[in-house]
Amino acid sequence: MSTQLRSEIRKLTSTRLWWILLLAMAIGSAGITALVVFAGLNAPRSPLDFNTAEGVVPAYNIALALTYIFPLAIGVVLVTQEHHSRTITATLLAEPRRVRVYGAKIAVGLCTALLYGVVSVASGALVTAALLTGHGQSSFLTHTSVLSALAGSVVVLTLWGAIGVGVGALVRNQAVAIVGILVVTQFLEPALRVLSSSLGHSAVAHLLPGSAGDLAGGGTIMSAATQATGGTQTLGFLVLTFYALAICALGAVRFARYQVS
Repeated sequence: MSTQLRSEIRKLTSTRLWWILLLAMAIGSAGITALVVFAGLNAPRSPLDFNTAEGVVPAYNIALALTYIFPLAIGVVLVTQEHHSRTITATLLAEPRRVRVYGAKIAVGLCTALLYGVVSVASGALVTAALLTGHGQSSFLTHTSVLSALAGSVVVLTLWGAIGVGVGALVRNQAVAIVGILVVTQFLEPALRVLSSSLGHSAVAHLLPGSAGDLAGGGTIMSAATQATGGTQTLGFLVLTFYALAICALGAVRFARYQVS
């Protein structure tokens, strides 16, 4: 298994994509966080509350709300790049035990997504704390509510990496998979969340993976915008973990049936 893990790590790190996505995620987290928090601090009527630890959590979780597509994408690429480059046949001939191959991809996907999560959350948190302190406000960075939200955000982003591996195994076509996750995460699910909120059933949205991730992270600006009520971090983790396990299991079935030629 260690040999297979090293093989998957080499496949990932031999391309530029992993660090380009990581850099884009870090810059995006810091830049968008700076823009939103600065605007909120200087707006006459800010929708964000910077006066309490619980109120400032959405500001610290801007990275979670906007950048989870990156660990999801790298998880997809871990599987689809082999189909795209047609190296999957050689991989399965070298290691016919497909459970090991797929398990190694999930493990590397989780570790890579963990790295992405730590870098993204840390960059956004440092920017938020600096802006709050610079405007004479308490950063609440060491408060239990904020620390719990930041830790939850890292775990959520890590789980998205596993979901990406499962999606990649299910779809296999890289272009279709990437376009698909963009459509679902950036358009379809936000539309469903807004719709459920407008119909007075915002709590139902917690059953969607993105909303569950926001809930597990302690709440985001998207949660505030849709006025999502009810639910706990534990519920969010349970729902998102269920999605990760279910999608990875379906991906395993699909991966096991791939015909080597």
